[in-house]
This record gives sequence, structure tokens and C-alpha cells, in this order.
Amino acid sequence: MTNTNNLVLEDPAQKDPTNLKRVTTLVTLGNLLEWYDFTVYGFLAVYIGATFFPSNDPVTALMATFAVFAVGFVGRPLGAFILGPFIDRNGRKSVMLLSMLLMATGSLLIGVAPGYAVAGAFGAVVIVVGRLMQGFSAGGEFGSSAVYLIEWAHNRRRGFFGSFHQVATYGGLLLGVLVTAGLSSVLGADTMRDWGWRIPFIVGSLLAIVVLVLRRRLEEPPVFIASRKVGVDGEPQAESSHTGKELSARAGFLLTVGVNALWGVTAMVALTYMPSYAAQFLKIDLQSSLWATVSGATLTVVLLPVMGHLSDKIGRKPLIVFGALGYLLFSYPLFLFLAETQSLTALVLTQIALALFTAPIAGVGAATITELFSSKNRGTLVSIATGTAVTIFGGFGAVVCTWLIGATGLIVAPAFYIIGVAAVTLVAGICLPKHLASAPLRD
Repeated sequence: MTNTNNLVLEDPAQKDPTNLKRVTTLVTLGNLLEWYDFTVYGFLAVYIGATFFPSNDPVTALMATFAVFAVGFVGRPLGAFILGPFIDRNGRKSVMLLSMLLMATGSLLIGVAPGYAVAGAFGAVVIVVGRLMQGFSAGGEFGSSAVYLIEWAHNRRRGFFGSFHQVATYGGLLLGVLVTAGLSSVLGADTMRDWGWRIPFIVGSLLAIVVLVLRRRLEEPPVFIASRKVGVDGEPQAESSHTGKELSARAGFLLTVGVNALWGVTAMVALTYMPSYAAQFLKIDLQSSLWATVSGATLTVVLLPVMGHLSDKIGRKPLIVFGALGYLLFSYPLFLFLAETQSLTALVLTQIALALFTAPIAGVGAATITELFSSKNRGTLVSIATGTAVTIFGGFGAVVCTWLIGATGLIVAPAFYIIGVAAVTLVAGICLPKHLASAPLRD
């Protein structure tokens, strides 16, 4: 009888620190550029709105811009539904390669799209197609890279190695902020509005091709090879070494959606949306708002491996519950603080405070959702559940927040949305199994 858990533990590649570091580095680098390309749009929203959605009402233009931003999240579950099964059938690596190619193409389309003054509405159509391609790519990348990293990691260290999936995600977001803020400082607002905003997309597409070439050297995780061997040889699967009642795929799916609800909001609202929100509603200039976001994103990236390592010691559940409670209790006071002071100092402090609650969720998220499923459907269900959750809660978050401000007349209104989503994740966190970190991956 073939036991896939034992194969993973005994495989030389799994014990080889050099190989594990190489795998982690290449996956992290690729994921970083993938999410840089995907999220940099949000930091350039003001310039993109002026180029493609000219309007006498800046709030309307901003909403239209973020509506196209949300289009990327429409493509994400589509990519998850189509590419997810390929992760389990053809391998994790194949989907990671395809996702990089799609992301590079989508970013290039956005970077070269003609503006409204040149081509009318056609330019907006081009960036919608580009965002759909980026979203489709992200739908495959997230699940394939998360599962790949966790399956390569040593047992009892999955939280730590899995955290680099999010180091890359938030690192890509941070890179997007730094590039946008740096270009704004060098080129100035007028040049950025005219053509400078295109540079991050074009450069990102070229770098994605470089990573695509580097990723071709990766090997499939031993646990995936073992599961494929079991299927080919027709041998029965070993009984799972998990103790206690097994989660059904449906329960795991619902828990993954719940965990990802706030996880998506932390990236797409608390960080990506914040510079545009501060510039439009707090009257803090965009360049300063971007640098404020750098502070929050930097602290998040630093804390992610710490939280991943901590989760290997105390479990995933306490950290996710802590992060959700933090957002539930402190979102409104922090947005009220911003509304009353409308200062750059308050924005920096708010971003730092939110990072303290973002890192516990994001740092353990990749390991948590991967551990909920068995190897035969892990890639599919992780991709579809995360794609669905991030689209619903994170992708449309900026649009909902902007609409709430207009509907209520309150600039603290985004806090209401964040609190509601935090409640969803809190329930999911409470319902998580206690011993995910200590049990081997399910066969």
C-alpha cells in the first residue's frame, strides 16, 4: 500500500534545504510579480480614471475606474474554475507557468491601451480585456502557488514556508506602491497623468516573462507525484493520518471562503484602495498617501513570516480569530480618527495599526486553506474558493466603499463594510479545526 504522507517525508528533495530554498525563492519571486501586475492598477486609479473615464464628477470617474479594477476579480473565479482542475490533473507547475504568461499579456494591454481622447471608449474596452486576463491569471496562480509551496514544505513548518506566498502577494503590492510613488516623485503629477502611469504596467509585463523562464526549472512537489503514482498504479490510497472526524470538501470550501473574505479586504481595501480614498475624501495628496501605504505594507511583509512561524507553534485558528477581532473592533475608531484629523500622520498610524491585524490572517492563510483539502482536489477547491471569496469581498470592496460614502455622506463608511466582512471571517475562524498545523497533509 502506498502512503503519500510517508513518501513526502522520506523524499530527498523534501529534506534538501538548498532545493527547498530554491523552490521557495522562485515561487515567491513569480508570485510577487504576479500580484504587482494585478494590484498596481489600484494605485494608479486616479490617473487611469482621468485617461479613460473623463467626467466632471471625480467621484463618478473614480467609481468607474474601480469598477474596471473589479472586472479583474470577475475573471478570477473564471480562471479558478477553468485552471483549478488542471492544477490537480496536469500539475501545479503547468498552471503557474500559464498564469505568468497571461498576466504579462494583460499588463501589456493595459499599458498600451489608447486613452479616451485618442480612441474614445475603445481604450476602456482594451483595459477591461487586460483586467479580465489578469484576473483569469490570478485565479490560477493563487491556488497553484499556494498548494505548491505547502506541499514542498516540511511538516510542522508549513505555516512558515506558506507565509512566503503572502510575502510575495503583499510584497507585490508594496512594490506597486513604491514604483508608483517613486515615479510620481520623479515625473510629477502632470506627466504621470499624461503617460507616466503606463510605465509600471509595461515594465511589469516584461519582468513577468523573465520569471516565466525561471519557473520552467521547477519540479512538481513529491506529494503530487506520489498521488499521481497511486492513481496510475491503481493502488488504494492510504487512510488519512488525520485524527478525529474528517472535514467534508463542502465544509472546507465554506471555511476557505470565510477565511478569504477578510483576507481579500485587507489587501484590496485596507491597502490598495486607501491611497485613492485618502486623496479623494481626506484631501491628502496622492503621493503622500502612497508613501503612507508603504509603511503599512512594509510592516505587513515583515510580520508575515513571524505569524506563519507562530502558527506552526500554536495553530492557525488563534491567529485568524485575533486578526478578525482586530478588524471588527478597531476599523470604525481608526476611520473616525482619519475623518476627524485628515492628516498624513493619522493615515500612517492607521496603516500601521491595520497591518497588525492583517499579518495574522495573511501569514497563516495559505497553509490553513491548503490543509483543509485532500491531495486529489486540493488545487481545484483552493482556487475556486479563494477566487470566489476575493472577488465578492475584496474585488468589489473599493466600489462598495465609494458607493457607501456617496450614499451616506459619511467618509467613515468604509469601516461599516470592513466590519461586516470581519464578522464573516471571525465565524469561519472559530469553526476551523484546532489541529491543522500539527497533522500531516491529507492524502
